[in-house]
Amino acid sequence: MKKIMFIFFLFIFFLLLNFVYAQDIEIICPDKPVTVYTNKINALDLLIKNDRNVNDVVYFSIWPTQWINLNESWSHLGAGETISLTLNINPPFDAEEGTGIFTITVKSVDYNVTASKQIYLLVKRSSPIFLTDIKLNKQSFKPYETLIIQPVLTNIDRKEIIDVFVTTKILKDDLLIQKFDDSVSVDPLKTKTLSNNFDIKLTHKPGDYKIVVSVKDNLNKLLDEKTTTFKIEAIHNRIIEEKETKRDLFDSFVTIKLTNNGNLPEPDFNFSVTLPLISKSFFYPKIEPNFQEEKNDRVIYKWLIHGLNPGETITINYELRFTSIVVISCILIIVVIWIVWSSFQPKLMKKYMGFLAKDEEVTISLHVKNKGRRVLDNVTVKDFIPAIATVIKEFDTITPTISRKTTGTELTWQVKNIRPKEERVLTYKIRPVIEILGDLKLPKAHLLYETGKGKEKKTLSKTITIMRKVK
Repeated sequence: MKKIMFIFFLFIFFLLLNFVYAQDIEIICPDKPVTVYTNKINALDLLIKNDRNVNDVVYFSIWPTQWINLNESWSHLGAGETISLTLNINPPFDAEEGTGIFTITVKSVDYNVTASKQIYLLVKRSSPIFLTDIKLNKQSFKPYETLIIQPVLTNIDRKEIIDVFVTTKILKDDLLIQKFDDSVSVDPLKTKTLSNNFDIKLTHKPGDYKIVVSVKDNLNKLLDEKTTTFKIEAIHNRIIEEKETKRDLFDSFVTIKLTNNGNLPEPDFNFSVTLPLISKSFFYPKIEPNFQEEKNDRVIYKWLIHGLNPGETITINYELRFTSIVVISCILIIVVIWIVWSSFQPKLMKKYMGFLAKDEEVTISLHVKNKGRRVLDNVTVKDFIPAIATVIKEFDTITPTISRKTTGTELTWQVKNIRPKEERVLTYKIRPVIEILGDLKLPKAHLLYETGKGKEKKTLSKTITIMRKVK
């Protein structure tokens, strides 16, 4: 019984001994402040030692975490093993100078063991000037809007004016879109805001863009750099149609411009023009349409547009030529007017009866008809017979005045008036004075008269050809 109790107490003793021993996790780091610089990644290596005789898994943490990162958050820690833990310290440009206290903690996963130690970091500034902010007028943009980029520089030096070069880059998928360079002087303990405008165009692809602002000194040494982003919204199905119509007296010239006003390529599409069916015969396009159909007294013309890139414009031109139909219409109107006018004009017809032969008479008749609605006053009818024939002085109707000349004989009839729709026939006879081998052509007879308004007018008959008598 005593032997059993001795073994039990011995077991408890070793267990407590192991428990006390298991508390020992040691963090080995410099006791003096470690100097770190702003705008620079500073590495600090620590040692984590397991003074126990057990294997363990431990987690690492640091507080505050503001600009310190651990190269790993956990690790296996063997019995009596010592491992290295790296702290990546990257104080920003605007970090306050002076000594800061940070606490590193190592905690066991399987045992209730925790070790902590304080680290002292002396922060020194690499440059007294830095970027405080990058202001944008907004974060999301559409084409034709303007992005305003305003980098803000701060000089915390109390005495010195600092000259720097500021480069602002706009990147899309790591490709440079636009770049702005500024040379700036910042007074002591002052802040200066720059401003650059970037016009959003249709050719700028939609998506996320990055803005990188760098500050360098006269030796091209990087003093500070900040990054921000903005977005260009996707705009599609924005085909803008502009139509212009120019007209001359009878024709129309139509110009239609189709522009992709979005910032994405548009796929193939059809564009149509609808016109009255009557215009089909007068439609003259510069580029023939791909399709044409007639529907409900309308004709529809369609062009296949093979896609449009952002900002791209395609032009469709066509003419409506009505000049030809206007000319034809004018001619028809003139013809109709002439026909109507002719139907109301006095008419003089010259006819003959008989055949041309020596010693035989041929009767010539002049038919005068008033086809108008007014009386013809002081009517004079004249005819002429060449000297190759003679006039027989026997008249069946009104006797004319005869005037003989060397070239022939002129006959003149005087009629006081002719009433509307009235017709007068004047006749005379001729006989060839010699044997005529061919046919005899007689000239036109003349009709002279006065209208109701006292105006003198004249009309002519047609010539006639007297056929020779066949023996």
